[in-house]
Amino acid sequence: VLLGLLSVWNVSFLGHPARAILPYCQALEKFAPHIQQVSMESNGKGVSIEGVPLSFEAGEIDFGEPGTNGQHSFYQLIHQGRVIPCDFIGIIESQQP
Repeated sequence: VLLGLLSVWNVSFLGHPARAILPYCQALEKFAPHIQQVSMESNGKGVSIEGVPLSFEAGEIDFGEPGTNGQHSFYQLIHQGRVIPCDFIGIIESQQP
């Protein structure tokens, strides 16, 4: 719930169109693509359920991969380019060796 509310805040009030999802565990390598699919397909529509065009931007651009394997290109953008809210997801104990 908290991450959902933060997404609404970041998009609607702060004007940030993108979010990086950065789990720090290789076992969660499919987590960011899963959230990307669910979130962007559900919230990426420009019309309401009645088919009326929205007067605001809906959804956000979600991207990412495990922080242990992240692409230099998008880390460069996050660190030295534009402001992109990041969800860092850690674990207490890995189930992988």
